[in-house]
Amino acid sequence: MFQQAMRVCAIALACALCTAAQAQSNNELEEIRNQIRALKDAYESRIQALEKRLKAAEDAAAAQKAAAEEAQGAQQAAAAAQAAAASAPPAAAASAGSQNAFNPAISLILMGQYANYSQDPTKRTMTGFLSNSNESEALGPRGFSIGETEVTMSANVDHLFYGQATFAVGPDNNTVDVEEAFAQTTSLGHGFTFKAGRFFSGIGYNNSVHAHAWDFEDTSLVQRAFLGNNYSDDGVQLVWVAPLPVYVELGGELGRGANPPGSNTDKNGIGSSTLFAHIGDDIGTGGSYRFGVSTLRTSTNGSGTSIVDIDDRTGTHSPYVGDTRLYGVDFVYKWAPDGNTKYQNFKLIAEWFTTRRDGTLLFNENSAGVPEAAEAFKLHESGWYVQGVYQFHPEWRVGLRYDQLAEGTWQAGPVATAGGVTRPEFTPWRYSAMIDWSPSEFSRIRLQFNQDRSQIGLVDNQVFMQYVYSLGTHGAHKF
Repeated sequence: MFQQAMRVCAIALACALCTAAQAQSNNELEEIRNQIRALKDAYESRIQALEKRLKAAEDAAAAQKAAAEEAQGAQQAAAAAQAAAASAPPAAAASAGSQNAFNPAISLILMGQYANYSQDPTKRTMTGFLSNSNESEALGPRGFSIGETEVTMSANVDHLFYGQATFAVGPDNNTVDVEEAFAQTTSLGHGFTFKAGRFFSGIGYNNSVHAHAWDFEDTSLVQRAFLGNNYSDDGVQLVWVAPLPVYVELGGELGRGANPPGSNTDKNGIGSSTLFAHIGDDIGTGGSYRFGVSTLRTSTNGSGTSIVDIDDRTGTHSPYVGDTRLYGVDFVYKWAPDGNTKYQNFKLIAEWFTTRRDGTLLFNENSAGVPEAAEAFKLHESGWYVQGVYQFHPEWRVGLRYDQLAEGTWQAGPVATAGGVTRPEFTPWRYSAMIDWSPSEFSRIRLQFNQDRSQIGLVDNQVFMQYVYSLGTHGAHKF
């Protein structure tokens, strides 16, 4: 019995020990679970706190940026309002804004000179050549005189067109000459530009340059003889600039043909046509060139052009009817150190023209002004010039020019010969030297000397002191 009681006690003790151990193990596991749960709750709290801080920082940064942009916008608006108030008329009416919506750029060119001639300028001609300009008007009178006063207005008409008008007032009359008045496309695309109205032709190089932008006081002899100071016409012009690595320009014009070397034929259709082409490129870092060819075809009626034999003292005048063809070659080279023309630059220009006239001479006008005789007539003449201008100081330039006309060939019949229309064996020429001072881009004072031998038997030493002043907005000049 005792042994059995002992076995029962041992079993009970073992069970008690196992229960105690199991209870202890459960307590440890629960404690570990509680610690993990506490850590998890702590990390979640910290993450939520960090997320809240991040959100608050982002909101603050956005608010600061918005405030800065608002302040900057207000500052710009205030500056714009201040500028508008400063530029506005002091007492503008409510309708003034609509009236001033079209506000063209306006420029005024003032020119004047003192001239000294050793020969009478009122009797000037170029011996053996059909001058397409009045020589005395081209040179100006002796002594002090004002030159051409020029007013130009220009502006964009809209997003498609640009307009320009240039008016010139001569020194000795009260008439206003419309030199140019044209509309031109601004966004035709593909390198094309279309112009319509009255404009200086693109033939040659110097023809399209206004007098105030000439490098000398006067233009070349060949320009005056064949085209006048500037040949213009009423018509249309189309120019195309090719999309090439070098500059390539092709152009053509159709006109009325009313100006010399043509004349108003009073008929429908086209009175003149012009073609020209230019190519140019850079030479190194400081040089550039442009080479051009051009041609003009026009015609005259009986009242358009006269043959002048020798000069106004001994010559005879015979109306010429027929076609005139003009061909020209021009070359321009410009150089400046690294392309900077402000302090130093050089420009070389050369042009050659030849003209062919094929038509009829009219003679012996009766009391009603009707010619009673006619004879076939052909004339081939040419001429050229070369000039160089060197700017050695930001305000000072010097230049030299040489002109020459070639008598060419002349075919006239016995009636012309009997009437005194003869071809003198004479080659007109001239050389010029100038120095000018330009204290700014708006003013220039020039001293020039010409020795002119364009009239047979005469040497005309000419001295000019010229001023050119530009007021207002003026566009850039051509290359």
